[in-house]
Amino acid sequence: MIDIEVFMKAICNKIPPGLTFEPSDANLDEYFQETAKTEEEEDSSLEYEDSVEQESVPIDPRYPIDSQVLAIDTTNFTLGQIPDGLVGALRASIIKKSPGKTSHSLERYGPYLVPITNQNKAMVYKDTFRALFGRENTSVPPDNHKTLDRFRSWFERYLQRETARNNKNSLILLDGSLIGGFVGDPTFILKGILKDAAANGNTIVAMSKSTGLTLKGSRCNILSLLDGVQGPCYIGDIKKRITQNPERYLGEVYVAKLTPLGQPFRIDILKDSPLSHDEVFSQIAGLAGDYGYPEELKLAHMTCILGSIEIIELQAAAIGLHGLSMKEELRPKIFPL
Repeated sequence: MIDIEVFMKAICNKIPPGLTFEPSDANLDEYFQETAKTEEEEDSSLEYEDSVEQESVPIDPRYPIDSQVLAIDTTNFTLGQIPDGLVGALRASIIKKSPGKTSHSLERYGPYLVPITNQNKAMVYKDTFRALFGRENTSVPPDNHKTLDRFRSWFERYLQRETARNNKNSLILLDGSLIGGFVGDPTFILKGILKDAAANGNTIVAMSKSTGLTLKGSRCNILSLLDGVQGPCYIGDIKKRITQNPERYLGEVYVAKLTPLGQPFRIDILKDSPLSHDEVFSQIAGLAGDYGYPEELKLAHMTCILGSIEIIELQAAAIGLHGLSMKEELRPKIFPL
């Protein structure tokens, strides 16, 4: 397990008791309650003429039985509102497939209760960044909901870094992209992860189910490059066609389908990865399930998102831990009948 004590000390702070608490709805008809990750806005201009045809490259799927595979994902959820703030929850999962096996093991972190108020936000923001990355962050924290998601993003980067440092010759699957250089995701963090991975012979692969990159001529999403094309196959690298701030893109950018009838994904791979890119595509296609998404990433996602019953339990824990009181509903007072 990765040591996260400094992270917990930074985010799991106390707030004054007696505050009112308005819990978020937990729809019991839906088992999983999910908050979509918010990505920093990326440049979307591609120097890519739609009339230029680029051949797709076929992929030969091969299950990486002799390789170690790791997948990392995180989630956050706003449990409820308090005066001038909120109480959120964070959880993370790391899925591991060991060499010579097809079974998986799970490392789960959290859920952690994270109170964020207008009064404590700036201090917690700086303390959390310093605890995870050993540097000062001089930026101003965003609104409370975005701050919670930024804590999740930083925690995810921290787990990615520690996984890259503590494992060797592994295929490490990330949810997202290899793009940095934003206020909430400074370039030095991602560069450090990629450097540590390379030093240990690890291959980093980032997968996105959606992307903001579009084609210059039609303004269609880059995933449309494989419309009507039968997989498994890929197109790219298209990074050389990115005209705005290409230095933010630390990996080569591809569009790929990993199964014959699967969905297209954006896939980022470091240019000088230990495995050739053809071999990377072969291995992740071998891991892909029915819809073309690697089982390890799917398991990481499924085991970190929060269920409805878990959310109700966490709301009760927040009330007890912080001495909160349930906010009285105003509507019955105004409309008693």
